[in-house]
Amino acid sequence: MSLRPEVREVRCKTLLRRLDFGRGELEYTVNLYRGCTHGCVYCYAPSLVHDDRRWGGYVDAKVNAPATLRRELRGAEKAPVFLSSASDPYQPVEARYRLTRRCLEVLRAFAFPVVVLTRSPLVLRDLGILRSMKWVRVGCSISTASGRLYEPGVPPLERRLETLRALADAGIRTWVSLAPVVPGIVTMEVEGLLSRLRDAGVEVVTPGLLRFEGYDVSREMFERSTGIEAEKALEASEETIADVKKAVSRAGFKGASEFFRWEGQGASPGLDGFVGRQWLLLGRLPGLPGPPDSV
Repeated sequence: MSLRPEVREVRCKTLLRRLDFGRGELEYTVNLYRGCTHGCVYCYAPSLVHDDRRWGGYVDAKVNAPATLRRELRGAEKAPVFLSSASDPYQPVEARYRLTRRCLEVLRAFAFPVVVLTRSPLVLRDLGILRSMKWVRVGCSISTASGRLYEPGVPPLERRLETLRALADAGIRTWVSLAPVVPGIVTMEVEGLLSRLRDAGVEVVTPGLLRFEGYDVSREMFERSTGIEAEKALEASEETIADVKKAVSRAGFKGASEFFRWEGQGASPGLDGFVGRQWLLLGRLPGLPGPPDSV
């Protein structure tokens, strides 16, 4: 991976993207950046953005995102906003552009509930804003395929554990997307990891299995980058994910339904079915891809 990724400034016409999982619950996603310098070799996003540039080597910063979001929220029905479904809202370029920080301020002004998923300790920069929000959940993504070969631009696991602990110590309710679970690549002892997450104050862990159905670009990237055939990496998928879910249950984590329920939702919040789908190829994401500037 290049140490100097290509960064372009672009303008978006739309930003707030409705997600529909067929349950009648409203939820949104917002992607403030197009592309991601984490460069994870299993990521589904390259199959959505349809860009010829090398995944991990470019980012387009939507420099008018805060103004666009403010305009769209004025007419939007209130529902959880997820940051983000196809990029990390705190990838390194955020330190320069501060789009996530400025959009959090907009979301706070409109009192929208927010769910954040990141792999970066940069989220701690915005603790003041996060603590002042009426309803917010912040999570980190951790895969079983850890290490530079699979996640060349991702902060080390130890930094993410420290970040989760700092968030919890500051009173932010935290969760972990344990995804993707790659059956053929397990570089960590899962039960030991779960124990450390519990000690760091994490309340919920949502496992998600790697899949490549309908994501040919991502499958080809994975095979080219790792030298491992996708079919080999996915052997014993159902048994592996079942074992991981049992381990999560034994570790005593809370149920996702209650954790992600906010005051405007009924008994079956839509985000419960969404949180385990982030940063993995679990299947088609209804509502994505949208117009090019929505991804």
